[in-house]
Amino acid sequence: MPQTLPCGRRKPQHSPSSGGAKSAWRTTLGDYLKKEGLRSTTQREHVAEIALGKRTHFEIQVLIRDVQAKYPEISPATVYRSVSTLCDAGLLHETLESNSGVKLYEAADDEHHDHIVCMDCGEIFEFHDEGMEKSQDLATERMGFKPERHRHVIYARCEFKKR
Repeated sequence: MPQTLPCGRRKPQHSPSSGGAKSAWRTTLGDYLKKEGLRSTTQREHVAEIALGKRTHFEIQVLIRDVQAKYPEISPATVYRSVSTLCDAGLLHETLESNSGVKLYEAADDEHHDHIVCMDCGEIFEFHDEGMEKSQDLATERMGFKPERHRHVIYARCEFKKR
């Protein structure tokens, strides 16, 4: 049975990526490390395995807890450094900040999406709007820019419970 939020809205269901970075992460990470002249380590791979296996957005503190539960010898500093490397390699994205200002991450996938954060319950909803994407492209083109990436987050109050 789907979980509901305090407002009555269904809790969003996040599912693993159907491919892309998650399915080939070892190759992507290995190629990145080689290109950058960095060593491949078992600890970094363990962090990647757990981070890329997450089905939702996560705080680094949660990742540290999960990594240390399975691999107690891995220090928080190693997790922080590994997350930075995984972001640089394009396997993780720093997605947004929670209502309390904590950075949240998610595994990269092939399908771009943006986010709405409910300011009432803190839940994160993913969406894609082709019209919004086209508007962004037109705006950057008009201003003489070539977009590399963007992060679009809407912080909103839930109107669902008022219906």
